[in-house]
Amino acid sequence: MSAPIKVSVIGIGMSATVFHIPFILSLPDHFTLHSILERKATPQSSDARKFFPGVKVVTTLEEVLQDEEVDAVFVTSINATHFDFSKAILEAGKHVIIEKPLTPTFAEAQELIAIAKSKNLVLATYQNRRWDSDMLTLKSLLDNGSFGELSEFESHFDRFRYELAVGSRAWKETKAPGVGAEYDLGSHLLDQALWLFGRPESVSGVVRNSRALGDPEVADSFTIQLNYPATSIPGRKIPLLVICSGSTLSLLSPQLRFSVKGTEGAFVKYGTDVQEAQLIASGNWKGPVVEGAISPKDGSDAWGREPEDLWGTLYTKDVPEGKKIESLPGSYGSWFKNVAEAIQSKDPSHLIVTPEQAALVIEVVEAAGLSSREGRRIAL
Repeated sequence: MSAPIKVSVIGIGMSATVFHIPFILSLPDHFTLHSILERKATPQSSDARKFFPGVKVVTTLEEVLQDEEVDAVFVTSINATHFDFSKAILEAGKHVIIEKPLTPTFAEAQELIAIAKSKNLVLATYQNRRWDSDMLTLKSLLDNGSFGELSEFESHFDRFRYELAVGSRAWKETKAPGVGAEYDLGSHLLDQALWLFGRPESVSGVVRNSRALGDPEVADSFTIQLNYPATSIPGRKIPLLVICSGSTLSLLSPQLRFSVKGTEGAFVKYGTDVQEAQLIASGNWKGPVVEGAISPKDGSDAWGREPEDLWGTLYTKDVPEGKKIESLPGSYGSWFKNVAEAIQSKDPSHLIVTPEQAALVIEVVEAAGLSSREGRRIAL
């Protein structure tokens, strides 16, 4: 068995402490948490030392790059830093595991891909939502032909928050490269759709600041349409419209997650995957552990399992009243295991979420923004 990968984590915010480090610690055969880059750490004060006693804490990227023990670096810093940090890490000969989105621009993504390929290094993007419980369930229904030919596929991440984000999360609504709802929640929805259906022929988008708060150029909501003509998929007779939408002013509870329509069936799903809530409950950035919470390292059968009231409903000609479809268990840990296997095998082609796929997400985000500004459909 290959030795565990020694990793350094850039950042000590919610992304690092909720979404990444718990899985790093839960997979000791795959990863070892070597160090954390916490820019504001001092000998007297450090969140990294408080949350993860015994971990090595550094305050500059140079310390990470020059440390010969570090094999790979998790980049969980703000989106505007993704390109510069990742480029420096790759050029230092270390693998990069990066929080989504890959980069603010498609051109930057292409440059990182070229560097990684030239050095045979892994460039992995955290598009973990392919392993959402409801996405795995929906993929299974698609694979077994439950819908016949698809006509419409609608995917939502909605919430209600009228006020602007403050404190450590204020950067998400402050104008900068890679900032906006289309990069944040939008990149999750687009990755799922592009994984299922591939590259669309064209993109239409409305990307907007629906609350009229903060900088008007920073979007808090989006509706992005991916257009697939019948000729785009062998054997199809009808066109497919994919809609990815995120609203910040939705009081629906539970929120609509999926609405899928086809010639033989339809599917509706409410509520979001439970893994994020489970991660937060098991102890998060500056947050307490909730009694009875489970974490990735527990190995509990309850991990990633949705309650029955969140299961989706499948409607068919034979069962027009619909029947509940039990959600498959979600599995974010599968993404981490796959990334580790690609690094340990020294073969980046083993990645399930390829850097090219992550770059396509950014290409579509840019096309949606252009469509929104110019009021026209953008051919890819």
